[in-house]
Amino acid sequence: MKFKALLAVVILLPVCAFSQQADLIWNPELSYSWKSSDRLGFNTKLSVFNSIRDFDNEAAIRYIEPQFSFSYGLSAGTKIGGGYYYRLSTPMVDGYQYEHRFLQQVGFISYLGDRRLVHRLRLEQRVRSSSYQNRLRYRLSYDFPLEGEKLDPGEKYLILKDEMMTAFNKDEADAENRASVGLGWYFNSKQKFELGLQYRTQDIFSDGGISHLFLVSTSYYLNR
Repeated sequence: MKFKALLAVVILLPVCAFSQQADLIWNPELSYSWKSSDRLGFNTKLSVFNSIRDFDNEAAIRYIEPQFSFSYGLSAGTKIGGGYYYRLSTPMVDGYQYEHRFLQQVGFISYLGDRRLVHRLRLEQRVRSSSYQNRLRYRLSYDFPLEGEKLDPGEKYLILKDEMMTAFNKDEADAENRASVGLGWYFNSKQKFELGLQYRTQDIFSDGGISHLFLVSTSYYLNR
């Protein structure tokens, strides 16, 4: 049943995206994490946004985004953290060529039986070449193994997420929602791979009307 549910989502999301003439993006990511103590951890990530529609020309690469973040465990189920992202836009999109992004966040982990439920609340400051934006984001994610009650090396797992966000400064107030489903392969405690499908509803409060984006992510995680 779990695989049938995933298959249904995989089929329906592209149909929805194409029917709405959504932007289509492939987002490969490489992530590396390490800890300096039991409580303090760090992460670096390289993320690239590629336009699937323009994949055969020079406009294929939308963004290149190196990221750095850290987290500190307050308790077994609570973490706080922050980070810095740099986004280079080539060619220029929406009038800006680069973006500095600063973030502060808190995360809470709870369990439904053996299933993990993760809440994340994030505040962002986005500094672009032509604008500044404050944004508040809330993400709820739910993941569980597909084989047995416990995730063991060599097994797969399913990830369900929904994230709501709003920009609340005067000139750029807007809202967005991101719904996604993913399938993960847990190789061992140091490596895993995830394939994700995400549907974004953007510019919800915009006078120009709601826009849509369909994103396929391929993420490889390394952990020291």
